[in-house]
Amino acid sequence: MSLARYPFDALRDAAALWSDGRRRGFKNAFSEVLRPDAPGTWQFTKYLLIGGFSVFVFLGSCALFRWMVIHLLGASYETSRLFWNLCEITAGFIPTNAFTYSTNRRWVFVAGKHAPQKEFALFTTAAAASFAAGQVAAWYLITYSPVSDLLVKLGVIVISTLVNFVFRKLVVFHS
Repeated sequence: MSLARYPFDALRDAAALWSDGRRRGFKNAFSEVLRPDAPGTWQFTKYLLIGGFSVFVFLGSCALFRWMVIHLLGASYETSRLFWNLCEITAGFIPTNAFTYSTNRRWVFVAGKHAPQKEFALFTTAAAASFAAGQVAAWYLITYSPVSDLLVKLGVIVISTLVNFVFRKLVVFHS
């Protein structure tokens, strides 16, 4: 699957799914798509959908952390914006990684040749590496540009998504 061709392949596969659903029933057609060994286009589509849900988990975790820092600790984000944003992104990483691993393992990727513990360790290592790249991007954006905190977090998400898909597909869940 080529990322440049992905939109066209996704439309083609969606049309085939619709046709198959009308012929065999949509429950049967969707059961094929939901399997981890579905074609690459469906894997990437499911990966993007789960990534979308992961964004909500991440932003919710960050919002909860921000609320706790401001309301429970009485801290101000304004005095040390970089420090608190990096802490907030770190706090959002932990539940998001757990959610993403469990959903990717179930619906996106076929289990690889690794034992589940090693697979989770590799998954978390990949996530941590992309997280570190995102933290560097966050530091850069906060230090050298006037972008909002939300745009900083969205930049972290975009970098993380691209790095993680490639690493997870080729290393973590490679059979």
